[in-house]
Amino acid sequence: MFVQSLARNFEQALRLMEAALADCPDELWAADLWPDEAPTAAAAHGGLHSSAPWFLGYHALSILDYDLAGEFEPWAPPAPFDDNTYGFPNRRFTRPELLGYVDWCRDRVRLTLDGLTEQVAARPLPSAHRYHGTLFGVLVGGLPLHVVEHAAQLRQHLTAAGVTVRPMPGDRGYTG
Repeated sequence: MFVQSLARNFEQALRLMEAALADCPDELWAADLWPDEAPTAAAAHGGLHSSAPWFLGYHALSILDYDLAGEFEPWAPPAPFDDNTYGFPNRRFTRPELLGYVDWCRDRVRLTLDGLTEQVAARPLPSAHRYHGTLFGVLVGGLPLHVVEHAAQLRQHLTAAGVTVRPMPGDRGYTG
């Protein structure tokens, strides 16, 4: 029952991100949400940092992908997302690329949840992980929230710019 609940939370989070990325018009794709606080620029150790929709989508999905590995296995994002420096992308990613990453993450979630037993969930994260010592199941349970946070930021940015966005899953009229 718990894993089924998690699966539903992940699917809703990924649908929200997918809709936010799909609804973003080309003219806003590279426009920073917070140009004063987080303008698009080179990151300190390489790669790019940004608050543009493409970057928020990349960030949410790459963190999801990385955390599902939990440092129990090497993190190996799919191409072209392996083109990064310390997790920061070396280039701007396109809408089709990021929508493909949503699908990749769906598969990654499915595989992780299929193997999520009590014993697996009770494993503490290794010392190499930023949340080392946290139980893997606790980390997995919170991951949909991070995706929802960034999808909501994107949706708010789009609506403030006058873009009509799709209703959220669970809203009346949502057709997914």
